[in-house]
Amino acid sequence: MKITAVSIALSMILLPVLTGQSTDLERLIPLTGTWQGHGSGFGNDKSEITSSFTWIMGGQYLEIVNESFFEPTPAKPQGEHHTDRGFISFDVSRDKVVYRQFNNEGYVNQYLLQEHLSGDSLLIFETENIENFAPGGKARYTIRLISDTLMETVFDVSLPGSEYACFGNNRLTKNDISSMKDEKPRVTGVGGIFFRTSDPEKTKQWYSENLGLSTNEFGAVFEFRNARRPEEINYLSWSPFEEGSDYFKPSEKEFMVNYRVNDLAGLEKNLRANGVTIVDEIEEYSYGKFLHILDEEGNKIELWEPIDHVLTEMGGTTNK
Repeated sequence: MKITAVSIALSMILLPVLTGQSTDLERLIPLTGTWQGHGSGFGNDKSEITSSFTWIMGGQYLEIVNESFFEPTPAKPQGEHHTDRGFISFDVSRDKVVYRQFNNEGYVNQYLLQEHLSGDSLLIFETENIENFAPGGKARYTIRLISDTLMETVFDVSLPGSEYACFGNNRLTKNDISSMKDEKPRVTGVGGIFFRTSDPEKTKQWYSENLGLSTNEFGAVFEFRNARRPEEINYLSWSPFEEGSDYFKPSEKEFMVNYRVNDLAGLEKNLRANGVTIVDEIEEYSYGKFLHILDEEGNKIELWEPIDHVLTEMGGTTNK
C-alpha cells in the first residue's frame, strides 16, 4: 500500500474508454457521476440519499454506491442508515447485463437487466438469485432517467408468495459537472507533503505536542471540503520519512509533494508529449491512481487521481 493517506470521495471521473463491452454497457454512460436527493422508504420514512456511478478497472465495470439516511420515527427514534455497493458488468456467455449488489443488512442480490422492459432512459433489474434473504424472495431495482440531470430510482421487494411492494422511492439530481466536462487534465490541489527527517517518530511527536496534530503511523491526515462539491470530504497527507528512505528516488531532494489531479491518464499522455520525465507506470488502488514524475529541477512529484469516499469509509484519525 502506498504511503499516502490522501483520498477522494465521490468521484466525478469522466468515463474512460470502455474496453471489450462498450456496445453492451454504453447505455449506462448517462448515469456516470454523483446524484443527491430525497426519498421515502417502506412505511413512508423520509430519507436523504446519495448515489454515485463510477467506471472502474478501465471502464469494464460500473460501480454503484447508494447511501440513505432515514429520519427518526416513533418506531425508529434513532433513524436508520442504509448503504449498498454493487457492480454492473456484461456476461458475454449469456449476453446479459448483470448487477451484483451488496447491502449492509447482509444480503447479496444478483440482478439481471430485463431487456424486454428496459429502454434508453429506463433500466429495470430483477433478482436472479439472492443470498441471506427469505427463500423465494426477490427484488426489483428500477432506474428512470427523467433528464440529463434528474433521475428516479425505485426499489421493490417481493416476499415469498407476495406481490412486489415498494421499499424505496428516490428522486435524485445530478451534481453539477458541467464545468468539468471540457476541463483539460490538470492538477486540482495538493494531496500530500512528504519530507525526510532524522527521526520520524520524534518529528511526529513534536508536531503533536506543539502544534496539536493528530498523528498516525504514517504522519497525519487533514480533512477539507471540495469547493465544487461541498458535501464531499477530501484529504491531504503529511508524512515524515527516514533520511535513508529511497521513496523519493531518483530525486536527491529532501521533500516530495503529492498533487491531486482530475484525469491522470490524460495528464500522463500530455506530459509524455511534452518530454517530461515519467518515473514509473500508473498504479491503481482502491483509493485512487498514482504516477511519479520529475520536474525540471529534478524534484520528484507524486500525482494522484483520488477516490475519497474509500478513505472516508476506511475511517481513522484526521485533523479538521
